[in-house]
Amino acid sequence: MDCGYKEKTILYFYGELPEGRAAELKAHIGGCASCAGDLAALKCLSEGFYAFKPQAPEFNAEELVLAAGSKPLMARFLAGFRRAAAAGAFTALFLFTFQAAGLRGGTAAWKTDIDAGLDSVEYGIYNLQDDMAYSSAADFDYGCADIENQKEQETEKTA
Repeated sequence: MDCGYKEKTILYFYGELPEGRAAELKAHIGGCASCAGDLAALKCLSEGFYAFKPQAPEFNAEELVLAAGSKPLMARFLAGFRRAAAAGAFTALFLFTFQAAGLRGGTAAWKTDIDAGLDSVEYGIYNLQDDMAYSSAADFDYGCADIENQKEQETEKTA
């Protein structure tokens, strides 16, 4: 049930409502079971929080100092060597997997004969576009226009 006092219940619980509003809400809580239940839940939670007393952690200072100390140089070197050896083993496994899959002769999965042919055609198209962009195609268009003009003049003379 939404009675419109739900938001004010928490303010009432913490004593943050003005006295007039607090008295009004107290009267409402006496008649509204939902708001009374919310107030009871807040009281129960608050008591539970106050009752909780965590124990202070126990620690041994000497063990903490030893654990925080730096490792000897040889141990750090071996740790780095282990990582490098693991990376090398992973790389060898990776390469062995590709060799076992039959991808020999320098070909990769994405460079099949069809793909290589399509790449060649695509390169040819881009090459032609580039050649046309920087060629004398504009001169060719003017030359065609002159031929068309000459053709029209010849037809006018004969007509």
